[in-house]
Amino acid sequence: MTGGTPSPDATPDPRWRVAPSVPVAAVVFVVYCVIVVGLMKVSGVGYEHFFDSAGTTLRAAVLPLAAGGVWLVAFLAWARWDHVFRDARRLPTSWFLWTLPAVMVLISVLHLLGLEWSLFAPAHVLAVVLASLLVGFTEETLFRGVVLRSMRQGERSEGMAILWTTLWFGGFHLTNLLLNEPGAVIQIFFAALTGTGLYLARRGTGTILAAMALHAFWDFSSFLVGVHPADNGAALGANFLVPVVYVLAAVTLVVLVVRERTRPAREAITPALVPDGGARP
Repeated sequence: MTGGTPSPDATPDPRWRVAPSVPVAAVVFVVYCVIVVGLMKVSGVGYEHFFDSAGTTLRAAVLPLAAGGVWLVAFLAWARWDHVFRDARRLPTSWFLWTLPAVMVLISVLHLLGLEWSLFAPAHVLAVVLASLLVGFTEETLFRGVVLRSMRQGERSEGMAILWTTLWFGGFHLTNLLLNEPGAVIQIFFAALTGTGLYLARRGTGTILAAMALHAFWDFSSFLVGVHPADNGAALGANFLVPVVYVLAAVTLVVLVVRERTRPAREAITPALVPDGGARP
């Protein structure tokens, strides 16, 4: 492009040690996968047994995720990227876009009400809580943080940033094939759809903390329901709503991509102007 006003990201921020970009995000992603999936593989615990007990959860989930978290924190501390954890401005989020995160919270609550809690040891539950918090922190830092930030650098629309981040998150679950999980191919689609709700949690609040909390809550209930589910009304309600949430997520994703196809992705990382012509902090 020639002439006109320069793009807000035409000049690299002097604080960055490396500019946000998709290739850099890809390197961060690959290293994360090698660390986390590698440690899960050498744990000796089969994928379907990760959350069977406190011991298996700590060995197969907590330790690998903690190591992955160290890598992400170290990279971000070195790279000094801005707007990884908080948007410069909050993008508009209608009541319809809040529906998907709300239904995800409802399903998580029903899952927790539909458990045989008497069969869980306190140490087991605590280990799953820790694993869930680490999943929420690491995967959101990676995808709705590093990856989304890299997608917003440049001339992409927010619609394309949403779509590619969502597809990348879904594709990440293909690594479960390395852990002998044949259902990983199906997980790609389900994970991508839930990723839409996680994006909306960040978008609606302007902070990644909301996405981390929703991710952790969703996974915590999902991990436990796979161990000691109960046969009660709450469990039946959750089972009914799970397919509904995926249909809703697919519709919401299409709406987002179409509606945001003309909104520059850099808008979320550009501080809003205040009436006196300055920039809102």
